[in-house]
Amino acid sequence: MTWLAALLCAVSAALHLACVVPRLTEPPTAEGEPAPGYATLVSARAILLLGGSVMALAHVLHRVPAEQWGVWFGYLGAGAALVWVDLRTTWLPLTLHRICAAQVVMGLAYVAVKDWPTALGSVAGGCAAYGLFHLVWRFSATFGYGDVRLAGTVGAMGALWGLEGWLLSLLCGTLIGAIWGIAHTLARRGTQHAAHFPYGPALWLGPVVAAAVSGW
Repeated sequence: MTWLAALLCAVSAALHLACVVPRLTEPPTAEGEPAPGYATLVSARAILLLGGSVMALAHVLHRVPAEQWGVWFGYLGAGAALVWVDLRTTWLPLTLHRICAAQVVMGLAYVAVKDWPTALGSVAGGCAAYGLFHLVWRFSATFGYGDVRLAGTVGAMGALWGLEGWLLSLLCGTLIGAIWGIAHTLARRGTQHAAHFPYGPALWLGPVVAAAVSGW
């Protein structure tokens, strides 16, 4: 049944991109700074690419207990659409983040019925990751506040497997982000490209990579 769960995650990601993203309200921007243009992100090619990518990534579900699939449905569905927007625009829309977080919470509610200590640990892990990234954001300009909110969801996912899973998920996301940042810096040398880059996709991949390599 893992393939069916992966397919549902892929369909969810595609539907969020096709139906939710074009209806997002454009955020206020500084004078001279272009708006993200959310509606322009949607095309048949983008939908197929995102859906196919999620279908491939969702095969990590065979390493995940079936009662946790509902949590992953929200993370790989709405969450994938969220980081796709970040990848294309460097914006993490609050509305789409709330949709993703709500779906993850609903999945956690089901986990709580089966195993409330795991669900409670997931909530604690989400709060801890949010607090940690908030402190980094508060005292540095390393990333935007959208990444802080996303870190809370990432922490909740990793903590489904305890402290080790929490640490590994954040470590994987941070390492991917560091590699991505170095590549971005090297690629922009001698060009007029912006110094900032989308950190959300790397952070979001943390629990996916952690689940794939750890054998939980």
